[in-house]
Amino acid sequence: MAAIEIQLPEGFVTVAEYAAEIKHVYKQYAHLPNMHIVDFFVTGFWQTLPKEWQEYFEASDFELSSLLSLASTGQLDRRAPESLRSYVRAMFHLRLNYHASLPTDQIEKEKHQQELWYFLDSMSPKKQIEVAELSQLVAKVASESKCSLVVDVGAGQGYLSRVLAYSSTGLPVLAVDSSPKQQKGAESMQRRTIKRLQGPRAAANGFKWDSERATRLEHTVMHVSLDNANQLAEAAHATAPDARWMLCGLHACGDLSSAVLKAFAESDATAVVLVPCCYNHISEASQEDSAVGFPLSLGMHGTWLGQNALKTACQATSRWDASPEATLAAFRRNYFRSLLHFLMVAQNQIASDGVAPAVGKVTNTELQAAQAGIPAGAIGHSSADEHDFAVYALAALTKLDHAWRPTAEQCIACYREHGGAGLRQIAAAWTLKSLAGPLIECMVVVDRALYLAEHCTAAGRVRAFALFDPVTSPRNVVLVAQRT
Repeated sequence: MAAIEIQLPEGFVTVAEYAAEIKHVYKQYAHLPNMHIVDFFVTGFWQTLPKEWQEYFEASDFELSSLLSLASTGQLDRRAPESLRSYVRAMFHLRLNYHASLPTDQIEKEKHQQELWYFLDSMSPKKQIEVAELSQLVAKVASESKCSLVVDVGAGQGYLSRVLAYSSTGLPVLAVDSSPKQQKGAESMQRRTIKRLQGPRAAANGFKWDSERATRLEHTVMHVSLDNANQLAEAAHATAPDARWMLCGLHACGDLSSAVLKAFAESDATAVVLVPCCYNHISEASQEDSAVGFPLSLGMHGTWLGQNALKTACQATSRWDASPEATLAAFRRNYFRSLLHFLMVAQNQIASDGVAPAVGKVTNTELQAAQAGIPAGAIGHSSADEHDFAVYALAALTKLDHAWRPTAEQCIACYREHGGAGLRQIAAAWTLKSLAGPLIECMVVVDRALYLAEHCTAAGRVRAFALFDPVTSPRNVVLVAQRT
């Protein structure tokens, strides 16, 4: 079993010790990340919280804006009860201290940045940074592991694949994606990139194109899952039978990340470099599943998170302080959605234990259309918030194509039943839930790191660290495993 290089929180010596503690703490507070915000009022979730927590957040002088600093720094004022402080401390203390362990050669980095100009077509600024950083890391690992083929899984439009194949790294790449449409788009952009690299500007900058470069990148359509991850090894061997090869992926979604790791574990791949995302699409154990995305390792065996908790792991609380207006608006949207569900249950439009329909984001256009459909004076004497909820309810039900429409009086009565306290409760509960997100992400990362270590010899190397700025790219953790 390989050693795992990861900076543990203070007080922990081994990854196994840390894994045992986060499992214990998660079990203690699992009801918070597993809260479903839509059911908040129907289930009476607020009343399940400790009474002293309720009183703290319901105090007349409590400001919603203080939840932003609570989420980003763990700050609580002196009135906060010790049990609440204990929860917040645990959520912050147990987060992994990700740190970049990739040494930076400034000259090589600047050269790489100059080269990227030829590959930036259609890339967002965020994607440009991610591709620049990850391509350098993949190239470094490939060199250390003496790999002459990279299998890029979930390659999409081929952004990373093209940089790896055509920049000075010059790595042969097999780009794998499940979508024929994505493959077609990637091949189209590939032709444009080659044309640019053959142009006068590239030549003037010292870039020498030769026909051999054009053969470095191949595309294939393949649906990769946990049940057929061995296809990746078969494809690698068919592409370069005698080559040492490695796997990589940039923001491989949900179980695709688990499948990439499984492909590494069960094959002769020399290395893997993976930035996972979309934890909400990870599968967990059930009687019907032959293979699951979590847990993968023996060290986390028997751990159950739940789909709501995995969705919570996608929360980016590091962004809340940077976008206060957007965060406060999100609190209000959650409040309105939960109120609508409560109203539908109260009016017998859905069972209290029924599955809430997915509304998604109600756009300004949809809200304006709903407003235009309300007869003048129909809402009567109401506050601005009561009026806005009535408009939201009509817009959401229209979006759902639901036959029932509440009266304005029913909407206002529902809002008044919960009033301003309801918004405060929703915002506080959502913040408490979101605080557990980084811990759940740590559980997934540790599980995957342990799994990789279990499938490497003692001579191998397994790392997990932050590769991107978490504010720009919330899913910023990279997993790296090298067998020799």
